[in-house]
Amino acid sequence: MSKEVLAAISNTHELSSYATPELKNLFNDWLTEIEQLITSFVNKKNHVDPDEVAREFKLQRDSVIFIISKLAREGKIIMQATTTDKSKIRLLRKSI
Repeated sequence: MSKEVLAAISNTHELSSYATPELKNLFNDWLTEIEQLITSFVNKKNHVDPDEVAREFKLQRDSVIFIISKLAREGKIIMQATTTDKSKIRLLRKSI
């Protein structure tokens, strides 16, 4: 999973060097909104996996992993790996 996150961060950084301030602000606004929606979704469900989040919000799994990793670092959700298989990551609501 960490390789996926690092690749997403690297790609985002690379693209950001070409973006105008207006596009950066639009992206940040979208990211804030999708983070709130994902946090709410996880809290309603109690626990979900990244694929379920990707389907719900029509995002690629790598994008979801980037966003949920950020939310977990910020303490907004709890991420739990149930096995070493990266497809078995569960997201838990914050107030458990």
